[in-house]
Amino acid sequence: MVLPRHRLRGLSLLNVALVAVVLAIATTAYLLFFRSDSQAAGTTRPTVAVARGQVTASVSSSGTLQSSQNASPQFATSGTVTAVLVKVGQVVAKGAAIARIDPAAAEREVRIAEQNQIAAANSVTAAVETLDDAEEAADEAEAAAASPTPTTGQQTQTQTQSQGQSPEVAVTNAKASLARAKADKEQADQNLEAAQADVEATTLKAPIAGTITAINGSVGSVAGSGSSSTGTTSGSTGQGTSTAGGGSSGSSGSTSTASSSGFVDIANLKTLQVVAAFPEADAVKIKAKQTATVTLNAEPGTNLTATLTSVSPTPTTTNGVVSYSATFTLAKVPASARIGQTANVAVQTAKAANALYVPSTAIVTSGTTHTVTMADGGGTREVQIGVRGDSFTQITSGLNEGDRIELLQGVIGAAGGTGAGTGQGRAGQFQPGQFPGAGTGAGTGAGANRGR
Repeated sequence: MVLPRHRLRGLSLLNVALVAVVLAIATTAYLLFFRSDSQAAGTTRPTVAVARGQVTASVSSSGTLQSSQNASPQFATSGTVTAVLVKVGQVVAKGAAIARIDPAAAEREVRIAEQNQIAAANSVTAAVETLDDAEEAADEAEAAAASPTPTTGQQTQTQTQSQGQSPEVAVTNAKASLARAKADKEQADQNLEAAQADVEATTLKAPIAGTITAINGSVGSVAGSGSSSTGTTSGSTGQGTSTAGGGSSGSSGSTSTASSSGFVDIANLKTLQVVAAFPEADAVKIKAKQTATVTLNAEPGTNLTATLTSVSPTPTTTNGVVSYSATFTLAKVPASARIGQTANVAVQTAKAANALYVPSTAIVTSGTTHTVTMADGGGTREVQIGVRGDSFTQITSGLNEGDRIELLQGVIGAAGGTGAGTGQGRAGQFQPGQFPGAGTGAGTGAGANRGR
């Protein structure tokens, strides 16, 4: 069958269009792949000059802002709360009144203790008089025994003996009675002091100066017969010394319904600190008095200076990861800082001043051997390194200032600046063909470093 001429003309145009599209695709593929590979093969690595300056290494972690001193005072005697004298956010001085409970029961105990003290004092007075009489009778009896004629003392002695008690025994018994009376008086004095302390303890006072961060009781609730916890925070948890919350334990047997953490919580917001956990590999590199830099997530552009105060001697294990808590004291607390804010900490672990350094990506490490590639076809050269960060590494021998070397992965950080990094990166392994002419060799592997 013969097609019409106009249909043949349409098919020819379609074929021409298809051929044109195929040629365009082929040309684009050549330009994108073959030509790019040809240009890349001829591209040389960037170079950088060996510079002189300060190189630092550091380890980093994150933690939270915490108060260095906290307290949770509780009433030391039981009773019903009659007044709460503070509110959340209020700043209080040490010894300031916080709340009061009904003092009626404690005052009644004071009155009873006062009466018992008076009775005990009277018993002591009577026992002293009895002892004086017994000693006087014994002296008279002794004098009568030495006299040939009967005397009043002899008559007294005769009467005492007729009652079955010699003067010496009477004196001994009187002394024992006086000792018991004095012991009773001492116990009565102690009971009165305790009762008076219970009255004093009906007013809860702040054990430290700080800000009220929580109120755990209210008017009408039953509180007391507890102790307050005060102390300084270390590590991820606060360590405090238990102290009386205003007096001795009361005699009332009421059950407290206030929070076991204390009637109120107080924190010193003027001395904030950062508590952060470091993995065991980094914890061995830090120690007290090292300088640290702190940045708050709430203020990322602000660097705060801090000092490492302490590192917990005991570890914490979470999901098989061992870490140690470290506490940092801030040199200056920003006005906007709040307890619980996230803080990032970098601790300087090593520093080399006026040192030769190169970007860490210029060094190839194989075992204990470190080499660099000289620029302009100068070959490789073995070097000795010192302080090592993930951006820059100190060169202790093998290079001179101004020597140009090749970068294996491009510049990381500004050449000629101050090197800074964590110094905790793992050695990375370059794969054959990953970089032109790189071959196979060990490198610092910047991608494996964890640092700022």
